[in-house]
Amino acid sequence: MRILLLLAAVAAVSQAQTDCSQGACYPPSDDLLQGRAHQLHASSTCGLTGSEVYCTPYQQRRMKCCPCDSRNPNSQLAHTIQDALSTSGPDRWWQSRKELNPVTLQLDLDNLFQLDNLVLSFKGPRPSAFVIERTLDNGKTWQPALYLATDCQKAFPGVPTATPLTLDQTYCHTLAPTGANPYQDHIIHFSPLHQYAYAPGTTSQKIENMSGLTGLRVRLTELGNVPRLPGRPLSRFYALKEMRVMGSCMCHGHANRCLPQAHNNLLPNRIQVNPQCDCQHNTAGVNCERCADLYNNLPWRPAEEGNTHTCQRCECNNHAQRCHFDRAVYEASGRRSGGVCEGCMHHTTGPKCDQCAPGYQPNPQSRMDRPDACIRCICSAEGTVNGGRCEDSQGSCQCKVNVEGPRCDRCKRGYYGLSASNPLGCSKCSCSPDGSLSDVCDSVTGQCPCRSHFHGLTCDACSKGYWKPYLSGRCEPCGCDPTRSYSDTCDQVSGQCQCRPSFGGRTCSECADNTYGDSLLGCQPCRCDAEGTLPQVCNKQTGACLCRPGVTGSRCDSCSRGHCDSFPACETCPSCYFTLDGQRKNLSLALERLSPSYPSRPGGDVDLGNFGPRIRTLEANLKLIRDSISLPPTIARQVDDALFQLNKLRDQVDKVYNDLSPLERTPGLDSELDKLRALLNSLTVEYKSRKDALDNSISPSNTGEFTAIKDAYDESTDAAKKVDASGNKVKESADVREEAEDLQNEVQPANTRDLDKLKQDMASRPDLTPAAKQVCGSVRSKPCTPLQCEGGELCPPEGTPPCKKEGKCVGALPLSKRANADAKDVKDRLDKLTNKITEAAEKLQQTQEATNQVRQSAEKLSNRMKQTRDELEEDLQETRDVVKELRDFLSEPSSNLTHIQEVSDWILKAKLPLGLSTLKRKLEELKNLAASLPDSTAVLNEAEPQLDTARRLLQEAQNARDTAVGVKADVDGLLLGFGSVEGSLSDLEDKLQESMDLISKLNSSLTKANEQLSPAEMALDEVSTLIKPMKPQLDELKDLLQTGGQQAQNAQDYADKADDEAAAANKDLLSLEEQLDRLKDLAPGESGGEAGPVGDRLVKLQQDAGALANTTEHMMKALEGKADSLRMLQDEITQKSAKLEGLDAKLKEILEKLRKKARDHSTCQG
Repeated sequence: MRILLLLAAVAAVSQAQTDCSQGACYPPSDDLLQGRAHQLHASSTCGLTGSEVYCTPYQQRRMKCCPCDSRNPNSQLAHTIQDALSTSGPDRWWQSRKELNPVTLQLDLDNLFQLDNLVLSFKGPRPSAFVIERTLDNGKTWQPALYLATDCQKAFPGVPTATPLTLDQTYCHTLAPTGANPYQDHIIHFSPLHQYAYAPGTTSQKIENMSGLTGLRVRLTELGNVPRLPGRPLSRFYALKEMRVMGSCMCHGHANRCLPQAHNNLLPNRIQVNPQCDCQHNTAGVNCERCADLYNNLPWRPAEEGNTHTCQRCECNNHAQRCHFDRAVYEASGRRSGGVCEGCMHHTTGPKCDQCAPGYQPNPQSRMDRPDACIRCICSAEGTVNGGRCEDSQGSCQCKVNVEGPRCDRCKRGYYGLSASNPLGCSKCSCSPDGSLSDVCDSVTGQCPCRSHFHGLTCDACSKGYWKPYLSGRCEPCGCDPTRSYSDTCDQVSGQCQCRPSFGGRTCSECADNTYGDSLLGCQPCRCDAEGTLPQVCNKQTGACLCRPGVTGSRCDSCSRGHCDSFPACETCPSCYFTLDGQRKNLSLALERLSPSYPSRPGGDVDLGNFGPRIRTLEANLKLIRDSISLPPTIARQVDDALFQLNKLRDQVDKVYNDLSPLERTPGLDSELDKLRALLNSLTVEYKSRKDALDNSISPSNTGEFTAIKDAYDESTDAAKKVDASGNKVKESADVREEAEDLQNEVQPANTRDLDKLKQDMASRPDLTPAAKQVCGSVRSKPCTPLQCEGGELCPPEGTPPCKKEGKCVGALPLSKRANADAKDVKDRLDKLTNKITEAAEKLQQTQEATNQVRQSAEKLSNRMKQTRDELEEDLQETRDVVKELRDFLSEPSSNLTHIQEVSDWILKAKLPLGLSTLKRKLEELKNLAASLPDSTAVLNEAEPQLDTARRLLQEAQNARDTAVGVKADVDGLLLGFGSVEGSLSDLEDKLQESMDLISKLNSSLTKANEQLSPAEMALDEVSTLIKPMKPQLDELKDLLQTGGQQAQNAQDYADKADDEAAAANKDLLSLEEQLDRLKDLAPGESGGEAGPVGDRLVKLQQDAGALANTTEHMMKALEGKADSLRMLQDEITQKSAKLEGLDAKLKEILEKLRKKARDHSTCQG
């Protein structure tokens, strides 16, 4: 009972896993290694480099040693990783090299799969420790899925050994002891779901988190222990008898099967588990990892138990083919809808295609989910606020501020320039109030109506020959002088005419700038400094210079008071100047007031009123001395004291002037003044001496000259010091000169003798002729020395033709010239070669394209041949069935003769689409065409090496060209290089020509093959066309036979019934005959009255019996005739069937040839 419940539960789970309507569903598992043997790799394999011997236990305390040689993977001694597959056969296993740690087995799946179970069947000593790892990023990173070891703490310290209770934990599984024989087979099972059986979470969550992988790796980290036997030690190695990776395509619970791989169902090593899922729940993608194009209204999620998480269709009102999920829209809707439609059609727009596009309005006669939901709107897109949309179903338009009209297609009065980029629609007219007749402009161009002599878009400019004075509201004529100006046009703002030379003024009727006088009598140049004048330079009538502010003088060539003496800049003096100048003016005014009212000293000759001027003079002189020269500190103090005394004296004078009577005098004033004068005189003497020493150059206006003189004095002083210091150098130079003369007198005679001897030697040597021959290729034979070189030029003159390529070339210069010519020649040939290489490359590319085209045509023809073959086989089988049915029908004894006659008449009257001879001829043509069909495999196989040869020749040509371009060496090496380059260029050109010939030949072959493929396609079309009309007739005959069979059955029933009735009738007839005999016997003895009626009846019965016998006889004869006809018809049908069988055999032969061609085309490689 428990077993039955368990089986029921397993069946329920299996049904739940394959039923996608209730929740998550998963495809069945199969071996992921099948068809992927080339994607399984081992880091170590025994015998790859040579034979290796491995010793293992044999019986009791014995051993056997066997070799491993994997150099030939198909050898019985080979143990490659592919031998661990379940399809490798018996007695095959993978084996690593001896004593090697660690060893890795890695399966690269390249796609996402779901792992259900891993089975490792170890042969030989089981590993003591290994790790199973998986990757989700195609091998970039690896995560451990399970640790296994006999001693987990030792092999993997820190890894837990308890069963994991959460999905993020890994653990180490302790392996069971191997027992007495470690070389016996051991099987390890690993299932991610079983490993996390006690972890919380649903099965779908565990599959999502723990079963997915794009690659699997087994790291064997520790070799297993082996027993010790006397003699040779046993070998330690890793060996795997079988490896199974059971899994399926990863579909996230949205598919219950993996789609089979196309075009590999007939291959023996086909892939069992394809990565493509047969997605359900409106999902898409290889792994159903996304929602289908139009089903993104909710976020994609993996399916769970009891919840399919089916992708929801976006509400696009049947106006879109696809949509995308928008998280912001989803959150804003309260997590109810996040789909945004893409590519809305039928003139709709919006996230749900529920609005009409700009320029369209809802169709009142339709619904929003229909193709005619939106019709064109009459609103202007430029003049409406919503881009041409209509406000309601009535088609009303919402115009922009400056737009009007039922369609919002025109500007309001006073506005112009309707534009979609203008938020107001139109711009306001900006007509000039002076030049325009009104403030209304053209609604399209914006042109304002202008007054006379005005023009422009806004009428703000004067016409030609007029100008507008400042603050004037009208245009006035320019008034240019017709003879002194170039035209009657003037500047619109200033009214200035374009004057001819020597004329100026606004109307060109005056003298030009910088001249004055009468323009008719002749203008004179202004005598002014142009740097100090205004632009007019001088008055046009008087010639008086017009000075700039800060400049003065009759020629405007000096700075005015209050400006620094820095013409022409004439910068304003600093503020301290104006302060001192104001004080000076106040003091002058006070002294002037004091001087006339001061009384004369009583009893003296000096007038008291002269004190003021004397004090001012003293003060002015002291200031001049102090400001003009640099005084010593003592003198400066004396000057300051004097100024102080003068100030004090001036105060006393003011006091006297204010307090004393006119007749009173202050005693001692004369003596004080005398002292001051004496001091002034001494200071004046000092001042004059200083001034004379500086050549009277110190003044307020020549400070620069004083500085220049001072600098010159300093330079002359330095020069004098240098001259004084150079006296010793001159003396030393004289001594050196004297020593040099003495040395010359000692050495010069010997040098003179040596020079004379050298001159004599240079008259006879060295001979420059050999050197000239080596340098410039001289043909001179006479000697040539530096002092004597007669008999022609040493080197050939300019214009001498260079040495020929075939002849001998002597001299560096001729060699270099020839090398230059050769280099130029090689360069030209390289350029031509480059063009040829480019042309060959283009031809090669065209050939490659033609090859691909032929391959595609061959594949297309192969597919069509396969399709035609299938159709022919189907038609032949149907024909065989019809013929067999016909034979059965004809040979059936119970068949209705009338229906047999009907079928026979139909067959005799039936006309095939073509005669037997025509069909034979077409089949023979198809056979010949199949025989003459080019072997595309051979053509393409022949084309491939030719293409490779062409590519290789092109590469050699390019390499040789690069080598020739890169030749840079000495002259001799360069010439040798050019020689080799010329040879290689010739060879290269030959190879290139050969390559181009190959390409041309290949192109012709491909063209021929392509041309021959076309008739094959046409022949297939003709065969299909010929066979197609036969199918309706076969169907008709089949229906007729089925009807005949049914009628034959009915006839059989009727015959049986008739037979029964005939038997009953026969009995009745016998009884009647007996009664008739008795009646005949009784007839003579009866009375005549009664004999009349009875006799009549007997006679009538006898006549009826005779008629019945005659009818029966006629029917039998007719049946015999029909039987003969049926026999003849059966014979004729049998003969035609035999002929059809012969045609069937021929057609089979042709189909077999077509299959062979199809296989050739399907397996050829380009």
